[in-house]
Amino acid sequence: MDQKAINVIKNLALDMIMNTGAGHPGISMTSAPILYTLFTKFLNVNPSANDWINRDRFVLSSKNASEVLYATMFLCGYPLLIEDLKSYRKLNGKLPATATIGTPGIDISTGFPSEGFASATGIALAEKIYESKYNYKSKGLFDKVHLPKLFDYYTYVLIDDEEIMDGVNFEAASFAGNYKLGKLIVIWDASGTTQDGDLIRTFHDNTLSRFSSLGWGTIYVNNGNSVSELSSAIKKAKQDINRPTLIMVKTTIGDGLSSKGSNTLFEDPISKPELDDFKKKTGAGDIPFTMLKEPASYMRDQVVNRGNKIFDEWKKVFNDYKSVLTPEQLNEIVNIERNEINFDLFSIDIPIDYDNKELLRESNHKVMNVISDNVYNYIGGSANLFSSTRTYLDNKGDLLPENLSGKNIIFGGRNLVMGSVANGLAISGFRPFVSTYMSYSSKLLPSIKMSALMSLPVTYIFTHDSVTVGNDGPIYQPIYELSTLRSIPNLYVFRPADIKEVIGTWNIILKAKIPSVISLPKTEIKAEQGTSKEGVLKGAYVAGKEKVSPRLVILATGSEVQVAKSLQVKLLQEGIDSRVVSMPCMELYNLQPDSYKQELFPRNIPIFVIEYGSNFGFEKFVPSSDYLFTINKFGICASKEDVLKYMNLDLNTMIEKIKSLLK
Repeated sequence: MDQKAINVIKNLALDMIMNTGAGHPGISMTSAPILYTLFTKFLNVNPSANDWINRDRFVLSSKNASEVLYATMFLCGYPLLIEDLKSYRKLNGKLPATATIGTPGIDISTGFPSEGFASATGIALAEKIYESKYNYKSKGLFDKVHLPKLFDYYTYVLIDDEEIMDGVNFEAASFAGNYKLGKLIVIWDASGTTQDGDLIRTFHDNTLSRFSSLGWGTIYVNNGNSVSELSSAIKKAKQDINRPTLIMVKTTIGDGLSSKGSNTLFEDPISKPELDDFKKKTGAGDIPFTMLKEPASYMRDQVVNRGNKIFDEWKKVFNDYKSVLTPEQLNEIVNIERNEINFDLFSIDIPIDYDNKELLRESNHKVMNVISDNVYNYIGGSANLFSSTRTYLDNKGDLLPENLSGKNIIFGGRNLVMGSVANGLAISGFRPFVSTYMSYSSKLLPSIKMSALMSLPVTYIFTHDSVTVGNDGPIYQPIYELSTLRSIPNLYVFRPADIKEVIGTWNIILKAKIPSVISLPKTEIKAEQGTSKEGVLKGAYVAGKEKVSPRLVILATGSEVQVAKSLQVKLLQEGIDSRVVSMPCMELYNLQPDSYKQELFPRNIPIFVIEYGSNFGFEKFVPSSDYLFTINKFGICASKEDVLKYMNLDLNTMIEKIKSLLK
């Protein structure tokens, strides 16, 4: 019966591919036995309650295996219809080309190579934290309370040959091994074939030895079609709870098809005669999207019956836990799926020193620690740059395998994976942040895109955000990075001017349902008169009022607001009245009504823009590029003052240019 059920999965996957004219028949053939074994024999899920917090998670990291996953989920009782399979990759269908949250049963969106694997390490880390924090621990020999585990789920991942070579894969595996994520099980569909041909042409690594050296258990399955071999491997992996496990499953691309072994099976639908031949061999019949009733019911019954049983048992366990958990803990557990924060940062009196300058990174550090004291699921880290980004949470401890109560994640030098781990934590109920230099932000673009696609409340903190890093040199002087981040949909990019705007920024982030970026300078900042934490909510506001009637408006962001205020003073000394507008968040400004925008920027009054970065996005505010005090070339290695002179952005040069344009 197992083989008949596997054939039903394969046929449905092929029907989906043929119906839409696109897909990956090769991996549908190789992964069908893997998914069948995992879902029917091991995966603890309840298809009718697919948001249950103690369900096992399955992450399809291999983007090419969507058809076979959708077919498997349909047969296992998830709320999908045959019509949904027919609408695969089509407008308004439930089933896009890659696994995406919103589809019933999909635990996290994937697509980029290894991004699913990397995010799964965050999901597995979340489980380990929850297990440590909420599971009842016996108080000794005479403790009369005996409760099973409230949190006890596994995270399974399917990867392929392309991903096993990917760089994020290495960082994720290293991170998971370091944190001893024993409930992370990665299954590698090792067909030895890539889209460009045989894997042996480009890859000779002893992968199992590599993973073993990273602290993983490794298992080899010689026959990827054997349900018994696959079952034995998964069972063995589940028993090794102190190490994550990689299961290498030897397969043949397109197994069962006459064209098996061909790399064309990665993206080309098979021919109609080949499809007919396969259906004839498997007894599927000639009509697309039909299936043998007995094996289909066999699959569904295994998953649904087991799922209903373990879900009902868990509900009883949860009810028993209500007598030992505090009201705060119960609220936290209930909130895991909603991930909402009921905390108003404005209600906290954070001291503001108007007399002395302070690194804005240090101001941000103070605010973050206030948040950490009041928000239980606030957690995050840095890739070897805590001392520079100032994002370490004081007195909260390091999150380590032996101390899962800590709030500071030590990512080491793993820049590529930390955003993905944060995505896994966010989708598991945390409010995570990660931090590094702005010049390194490009390393996190894949994870930022996934955060934005999934509307995950991850905060990316990037410091040293302009050429004012000076003699660190052009490599560390961001030019295009801010404009790149602002071009990403569904992402807030904040560039606060001082501690007041930092407070306003975090208050918005804590209530937001989408990811955010905070951009901070290396330089010291003095709290400005006229800036406002409330003003951040509208994205832009008047931070420096004119004396009577402005002849120009100076629009500035971040640390350049203090430059704009200095310009305002010097211009007034020469009889030129001006207004300073701070724009901490362009995305929020764009949401404001036209009436508000016209209040900020009156008609027929020229606007000058100051931001020490690319002019991209600011052209719409100015009459011509002459009014932009921005940078469209790489910097030089020199002092901050010399760099600004080189860029024609010193105060005297800007004043003379403004005066000439106002004549």
